[in-house]
Amino acid sequence: MRIALLAIGLLLVPILTVKLYAQEGVKFGKISATDFDVKSPVIDSNTNAVILSDVGSSKIDGNNSGSFSLIHKRSTRIKVLNKKGFDAANISIELYVSGNNEERLSDLKAVTYNLENGVVQQTKLEASNVFKEKLNKNWNARKFTFPNLKEGSIIEYSYTIESDFFNFLKPWEFQGNYPRLYTQYTVNIPEFFQYVFLSQGYFPLKNTKKDFFKTYSISDANGTQATEHYSLPGSETQNSWSATNVPAIKEEPFTSTTDNYISKLDFQLSKIQFPNGVPKDIMGNWATTSEQLLKSEDFGAGLSKPNIWLNDEVKKATAGTASGMDAARGIYAFVRDNFTKTQNSGAYLSDNTTLKDVFRKKSGNVAEINILLIAMLRQAGLTADPVLLSTRSHGFAHPFYPLMSKYNYTICCLKIDGQTYYLDATQPNMGFSHLPLQCYNGPAFVVASSPQNISFESDSLTESKSTLIFVVNDSASKGLAGAYSETPGYYESMQLRNALATKEVNEYFKETEKGYSFPMKFSEFQIDSLKKYDYPVSVRYQMKMDLGKEDLIYFNPMFSEGIKTNPFTSAERYYPVEMPYKIYRVYVLNMEIPKGYKVDEIPKSSRVILNNNEGVFEYIAAVNENRIMLQSKIDIRKAAFASEDYQTLRDFFGYIVKKHNEQIVLKKIK
Repeated sequence: MRIALLAIGLLLVPILTVKLYAQEGVKFGKISATDFDVKSPVIDSNTNAVILSDVGSSKIDGNNSGSFSLIHKRSTRIKVLNKKGFDAANISIELYVSGNNEERLSDLKAVTYNLENGVVQQTKLEASNVFKEKLNKNWNARKFTFPNLKEGSIIEYSYTIESDFFNFLKPWEFQGNYPRLYTQYTVNIPEFFQYVFLSQGYFPLKNTKKDFFKTYSISDANGTQATEHYSLPGSETQNSWSATNVPAIKEEPFTSTTDNYISKLDFQLSKIQFPNGVPKDIMGNWATTSEQLLKSEDFGAGLSKPNIWLNDEVKKATAGTASGMDAARGIYAFVRDNFTKTQNSGAYLSDNTTLKDVFRKKSGNVAEINILLIAMLRQAGLTADPVLLSTRSHGFAHPFYPLMSKYNYTICCLKIDGQTYYLDATQPNMGFSHLPLQCYNGPAFVVASSPQNISFESDSLTESKSTLIFVVNDSASKGLAGAYSETPGYYESMQLRNALATKEVNEYFKETEKGYSFPMKFSEFQIDSLKKYDYPVSVRYQMKMDLGKEDLIYFNPMFSEGIKTNPFTSAERYYPVEMPYKIYRVYVLNMEIPKGYKVDEIPKSSRVILNNNEGVFEYIAAVNENRIMLQSKIDIRKAAFASEDYQTLRDFFGYIVKKHNEQIVLKKIK
């Protein structure tokens, strides 16, 4: 049987051709003085370390335990350019653990090379300086730091991992925080094991593939009996991927995580079938995965139990409610306001943790609190199910395959009267049926008897903000007085609520006063709907200001509401722009011209359209008798932009910044 391969390219963008510089065929320990002179077009002034060579392989071969083992080897050579690159010398090798069985690390070698007076000096890592650390119940790590590290050092390490866990064929990153001059990964897979290959990234890889016939030797020692030897013939497929002069991935504004866009290969075991054997489905499908999760003690098992102990608390939370929706709101508010999250993520209950434990401690990770919410909603007779998703910083979940490692966050799906609501009770000040921005990251999975694939897209959100400033001459102060009124968007309102949870209102507005280039004083602060978490807040206050008495007065009519800098500074970008939401912002200024002055210069009105009506910027400025009238509107009608739209988006924001920084000139009347 041929191995079924599926290559999924999440993002492939052509890049400029650069001169190739490869450290192909390097051998461990073979270092000369000339190796310290490293040049490449992907090394620049911001490079702190460079990976000279990173070569790995994985194969599946017969073992002495009557089965097969995964054998993974890796050899890496790095040049440390300066002290900021010392982090590259901190190595962590992760090993999978299940029960008493752990992946086995062997043949670990690590050496630091320094060039002293033209002679290469080497310092080897001592075995006693390799430390074991337990990361969680399924992962341990071996960690070490290279000895005698200096600016300009070359460091090199290699190791072998032997594993019985076929689900964890090692992935490979061809790109990362440091440039890679040469990187290669080779995978040999017998026909008995079928894997799905998952490919991502914009940097192109060179791929070679060949098939050959092989006989696998397997030994099995049955206690005191003689060891039995088997020979199993079959075809094997070897895939090898390589790349040269791979630039470091660059952090850019409006990116969920660069991990989504580095050139990378990942693998998922799909099926095992030996000759004359019954095929064994490993990956499963959404239905079987949902069934397993609902039976799992660290996920859904607690929801199927009669949680009678919750009855009294549910009655208290729903007291006085007349409908299912009112009961749901009461339970949601109870959990949100009385439980504290201990982690910013969580897809499962922690080891040996029950819902009773979570309720007793009044705290838990995201999954523990939201699964408790689901249990209470069900206890009230409502239909609620868990939803697995991946947050923006964790990376994309896969839309086609139930790959559980891609999920890190559990929320609640509530259905009432034919309507569906998604709830996250771990966020203070979060309104009913609102989710934190980090949840809007594409594919999600409703875990239920009839599972459902859904998606949370940032394009479904619009952050709307309106600001009105009315300014008149103030005879009492001989300056200007104004009234400020603003309704920020929902998520900006949440930021204000969170800020005022630890800060007095007066203190908050005093800090805001400092944002002006001329003397400004606020008074009569009002913030409406501060405790009405389902709605945005409304902010109002009075202003007194002094523009000065110079012959010429320059001031920005946007006050503090303008966009001052372009977030898109890079000349080019190879992966998408991912805004957290669509944007609609309206700013209106109605200002009386200061007494004794006239308008000498005023910005020109303009209107700019982004791409094919994907956004609009309007800037209208006029003088009407003794008043200055200004309106600025930004309407960006989509949140996600492909890399090929980057330049137009950059120019669009650049134009907004230019107009928002333009000044009105007032001239004293002689």
